[in-house]
Amino acid sequence: MANTYICIYLHLVFAVKHRQALLRPDIIPRVHKYIAGVCHKVGNDAICIGGIEDHTHILLKFSPKSCLADFVRDVKVASTKFINDNHLCPHLFAWQRGYACFSYSKSQIEKVCRYINMQMEHHKGYTLQEEIRRFLELYDMDYDEKYIFEEPV
Repeated sequence: MANTYICIYLHLVFAVKHRQALLRPDIIPRVHKYIAGVCHKVGNDAICIGGIEDHTHILLKFSPKSCLADFVRDVKVASTKFINDNHLCPHLFAWQRGYACFSYSKSQIEKVCRYINMQMEHHKGYTLQEEIRRFLELYDMDYDEKYIFEEPV
């Protein structure tokens, strides 16, 4: 094949430091819009962004020119600065270290977007920790519980 064709869909999940509920419902749309802009600026198109007070989900079409770890770092750093510079939280805001990332095919995009957009409903029945455990088990990923989650303060 003379050309290279790559299409990568990734679902990222990352939490507020100590899983504190600092992202109030009234600021979440503004933060998500900002994150979408950061994604676009660095060449990765956010398809959908959702979450609740203590964590964020991003489904994106990921550029093969990007390094995933650098991309996540850039999104977290930029959004932290945006939240703190605009005094969107009453306390100093920070994201927890680490993240979860799962891949999907194009045929699953609509389903994943529905899932991300329904975060408020999903988390009436289970916690972020339970959600991440479900993903890790679904993807048959080995993990050590003590390295997955920082304890809340």
